[in-house]
Amino acid sequence: MGFEEIKNELSDISLDDETCVAKVTPERIYSVACHPSPHHIIACAGDKTGHVGIWNFGQFRSDTVSDNVHLFKPHGGAVSHLVWNHSGITLLSCSYDGSVRAFDANKQVFQEIFATYDDSDMYKDKIGDGKCFFLSTSEGSVMHVDLRSNAKVTFNGVLSEKKINTVSLHPNGYAMATAGLSTVVQLWDLRNMGTKSNKGHKPFAWQNAGKSINSAYFSPGGSGMVTTTMSNNLDILKDAHTSSGLIKVPEHRIRHDNMTGRWLSTFMARWYNQPVCGEEVFVVGSMQKPRTIEIFSGRSGKVLREIRGEALTAVASRCCFHPNRLVVVGGNSSGRVTVAFDRS
Repeated sequence: MGFEEIKNELSDISLDDETCVAKVTPERIYSVACHPSPHHIIACAGDKTGHVGIWNFGQFRSDTVSDNVHLFKPHGGAVSHLVWNHSGITLLSCSYDGSVRAFDANKQVFQEIFATYDDSDMYKDKIGDGKCFFLSTSEGSVMHVDLRSNAKVTFNGVLSEKKINTVSLHPNGYAMATAGLSTVVQLWDLRNMGTKSNKGHKPFAWQNAGKSINSAYFSPGGSGMVTTTMSNNLDILKDAHTSSGLIKVPEHRIRHDNMTGRWLSTFMARWYNQPVCGEEVFVVGSMQKPRTIEIFSGRSGKVLREIRGEALTAVASRCCFHPNRLVVVGGNSSGRVTVAFDRS
């Protein structure tokens, strides 16, 4: 389909109802996620002080919208990442307190499944249906944890001299991207990295962003990668997993104000799990006024939708899509979550 057809597909996503916003956590939101249920919208947020809020927004009908929020405090530090497994039974949370916890949706309890307790900032970015995941630390190392083997660390390597903000695994299962304060996106081949050696790892490709990188994520199809940088750019890299050496220029460079300041969480562009009319798209917060959440084309880098409405009164620093529906969730610095979707 053409550009206009894709825009039309996204045009009915709205935030024009006050029921689209709720106070979900007490403090600034650091992470958001959406439950994979195709029938309900269940938005989750993790905040600066270790709270996880779960908002049962309701079904895809305006007469069932609810402000039912369940609040937990599983962590002692900021919750940097949240992700549901494919079945929607387990929610993993990762925190600056050095621990990863699993929320059992049936039992309504959190259980610690991995911890370091060495004062490292921890980030979790990839999960294989709840069975294994990667962690990155403020010290520049990356670990792979296998829950099938009693949380055994199957890989532990120092890949940067500075904090790594995100780890992203390509759909091929072996190309991995890391990015953070080093200002460089680095791509690694896990097949050549052994298990626990801390020395000698070399990336097969890299891109210099100029300033620190908030996030770098492969697209679900694997052909694209979007990076959010403090150079005020959103960079789209094409087929980065097949590159070699220095990636001199991105496929598209989108000028984007990423200067959120010290009181707001940083922007991190996130992909939608499924193509829209055959095209991969991603969502990111915006500093624009009136307050806006933006959806971009992963192929052309053009804006497909600018979501505004009465329910969006502050900058939505952290945004994500519902895994299976065109629903956008955004979280702000006051602990409020907004949900944008097509009510028609």
